[in-house]
Amino acid sequence: MTEGRIRNLVIVLGDQLDEASSAFNGFDPGLDEIWMAEVAEESEHVWSAKQRIALFLSAMRHFAEALRAQHWPLTYTPLDAPTTRAR
Repeated sequence: MTEGRIRNLVIVLGDQLDEASSAFNGFDPGLDEIWMAEVAEESEHVWSAKQRIALFLSAMRHFAEALRAQHWPLTYTPLDAPTTRAR
């Protein structure tokens, strides 16, 4: 993670898994941070097949690992974290 203040927080949603996204234009791992979260409600508000949900989550996790492999600062909240459900 970045030390001190974060210049830009880049929020990456599950349908935005692309390192070439304009959200990363000018991204500086020393100043900026990425945030991703698996949110249960995203797969519950509209019916989805379990296979689609599994593929979606797998893609998010693989993208997160690719970002970590580049040593980009990433905060990733998995589906089983207690903070991912709406109250």
